[in-house]
Amino acid sequence: MVTENSMELENQAFLSNQDITGEAPKLLLCSSIASGSDQGSNEGITSMAGIGKEYPELSWYYLYLSNKELKRYISVFSGRKSVRLRTPSGTIEERFFCFKVFSYTATDHRKRFEQCAYTKEEYTMRRDSVRIVKEAFATGSTRKLNTLTDEKGIEGNGWVFVCAPLGQLECILSAMLPRQYLVTDYNTHRAAVIPQRQMEEFIYLYESMPYNIELMNRPLEDYLQKKQRIRITGGVFRGKEGCIMRLHRNTRLVFAFGNMTVAVSYLHAFPFEKID
Repeated sequence: MVTENSMELENQAFLSNQDITGEAPKLLLCSSIASGSDQGSNEGITSMAGIGKEYPELSWYYLYLSNKELKRYISVFSGRKSVRLRTPSGTIEERFFCFKVFSYTATDHRKRFEQCAYTKEEYTMRRDSVRIVKEAFATGSTRKLNTLTDEKGIEGNGWVFVCAPLGQLECILSAMLPRQYLVTDYNTHRAAVIPQRQMEEFIYLYESMPYNIELMNRPLEDYLQKKQRIRITGGVFRGKEGCIMRLHRNTRLVFAFGNMTVAVSYLHAFPFEKID
């Protein structure tokens, strides 16, 4: 068995030798404005029973993967499959982990548009998903949140978001081949972090009205230039700062969730004030 001290030393070794030179897509770059404007995001959560050992950590990390690898890593991160780790003594040990996970692919997002029917059934489906998101984050339930992500039905390449200790993630990534790397922060060149509350907001938004959001391919700072800046004053996004701009003939509110830049339709639904 691996002791806590030996695992800690092993994790430190992985972190000190972390290779972040791998090519990563330019989507979801870091926004220093978003990082600095969302104080208090790291609020505590309570861990509930899951498949494997749960880690009630507060920050989310993410990777961009091909469809095949995306499914494989979701299975490992969610505790459905084990990972083979080499102990300091040289023996191989199979271990299960159970982290909160969430996935996003442009293909799956587009399917929601194409298959969207403005029916009572569609409304019920969205309402049930939102309820799961609220309950999962309110209770800290890993299992409940992970019911939203079925890797078998995922189509296309995309992102897997995982809430876990960075050392544990590096340990897993080092043991799986071909080696994959976490997306890095655009400014610090370290593993990019999305605070707990911001990830909750993104999942809530995507599950409740996926047809009204779009992930942008540049940091928020690029969109703020010569645009009217605003601050949302009410609702779940209270305190968020962004800008108003026209995209695809529609007026959108563009702002950031941690390292993600998101455009939201139906601007009139958000009370806001202008920032000089």
